[in-house]
Amino acid sequence: MPLTVFTYHRVLPKPHPDALSTDVFERQLDYIRERFTILSPEDALAFIQGKFGNPSGRYAMLSFDDGWLDNWFYATPILKKHGLKAALALSAGFLHDAPVRSLGDVPEEIVERHNLDAEQMAPSGDTLCYLSRAEVRAMHDSGCWSIEAHGTKHIKNNREISSIAAAGTGVSGNDFENSLRADLRNCICEINTITGRAPKLMFWPWGHYSDISVKIAKEEGFAAQFTTAKGSVSFNDKRDILPRLNAAAKWEKFKRNTFIFSRPWLARLHDLVAHTEVLKKV
Repeated sequence: MPLTVFTYHRVLPKPHPDALSTDVFERQLDYIRERFTILSPEDALAFIQGKFGNPSGRYAMLSFDDGWLDNWFYATPILKKHGLKAALALSAGFLHDAPVRSLGDVPEEIVERHNLDAEQMAPSGDTLCYLSRAEVRAMHDSGCWSIEAHGTKHIKNNREISSIAAAGTGVSGNDFENSLRADLRNCICEINTITGRAPKLMFWPWGHYSDISVKIAKEEGFAAQFTTAKGSVSFNDKRDILPRLNAAAKWEKFKRNTFIFSRPWLARLHDLVAHTEVLKKV
């Protein structure tokens, strides 16, 4: 009775190096629905906490990271069409004030901006390819999304990753803890102001976390925390950090990963074989 949390970022109408096409996304949803019962984020949290009414079966949850504008334009109608609800792991640092936009309001090159370009432009204030506060509210109101936390600081400059859980060189422990708390509290406050509820799920950017970051997130009220490691979640899972499964892969790899990593025993065997192969090369 495992729960597999599928991770997405972007959905666009045609092939793109940083996104799934809408056709592939729908094909994946059909594949997942045939093999799993897809839970809302609220029911998934109940499963994780051991409070879910019927833990037998195979379960899945959908999650999207960052807060891209295309999630509103393309992913929301597809979720609504299929009667599904996903978690939006929102990076509050990309939020901006703008009305709810439609496709005709935004030039195509902005909607389809590459991830690295978008992340490099964001610190200067160009966040047009990300969701506005009004759009996050519209997504919340659609019933298709539970708005959850991805922190505030989520930056990649010159391919150097900087996440809220990665302390810089020379940063004291106290400074790091204060910075992390401020980052998480800002994200919680933004989401609470927009939706009227505090997020309960924390999705660490790039999967970065540490013992102290996990402790602080718990203290700030998060009931479950996720990294990017492949795997599935057990009923009443007691782990501090839970795995997910990146769905942005070619079709055969997506099917293979789904088969392996939705089965805990097979995932363990896979990891053991992979570890053995690494040792052979040492």
